[in-house]
Amino acid sequence: MSHAVWTDFRGVMTPPLQEGLRTYCEGKSFTPAQLGTCLRSIADRHNSPDGMAVLDSGILDERQWTAALETELAAQYLIEADLSELGAEWWADRRVDTRWLTALRTWREAGVFVGLISNLPVDWKAPFAEFADWDGLFDAVLLSCDLGTRKPEPQMFELAESVSGLPAPSNVLVDDLEANVAGARRAGWQGVIGGGDSTASAIAHIESFVRVRAHQQGAAR
Repeated sequence: MSHAVWTDFRGVMTPPLQEGLRTYCEGKSFTPAQLGTCLRSIADRHNSPDGMAVLDSGILDERQWTAALETELAAQYLIEADLSELGAEWWADRRVDTRWLTALRTWREAGVFVGLISNLPVDWKAPFAEFADWDGLFDAVLLSCDLGTRKPEPQMFELAESVSGLPAPSNVLVDDLEANVAGARRAGWQGVIGGGDSTASAIAHIESFVRVRAHQQGAAR
């Protein structure tokens, strides 16, 4: 085994974040842009890198987080909204990128280590487990709520390396967020933007060294 491919979940295996936000906001009294601004305000208030970090780092639990969003919508836009079902509605969108899932399965069958790294709030661990049948797809699943660290913190990449058993340059993170990709690169990994319109290029990049590995093994025979 010469490489480990680690995929993000939301935004890479599923539709991009902005598309997910558009779907969630359909029929609501607020727009994705307004919700994004409120998320940024909450992040700034708690000195967090982004609005989701406040939730998946455990600074706020899900209801505290949605209540904070409700407060921001009212204060900034005079919009009274009930976001108590945000989590349930978000997880009701079960679309997946079938091209990416097929690629992951193909690589794993070819002997590539395939793992998942997700910044996941503890409140959303059950919906994640119920989202799909993960058996046989991953060699390892690393969730921030289980580990006490999150992307792009260096500890997350150190833990992943110990799990894959491969040196840093042989580990690859495919993520839709530039901050996480940059964190992987700082850790000595390969970092690749994936998800949405970037899925094809991410597959092509990984296929380039998977094919090289297969060719080298064939030549050795």
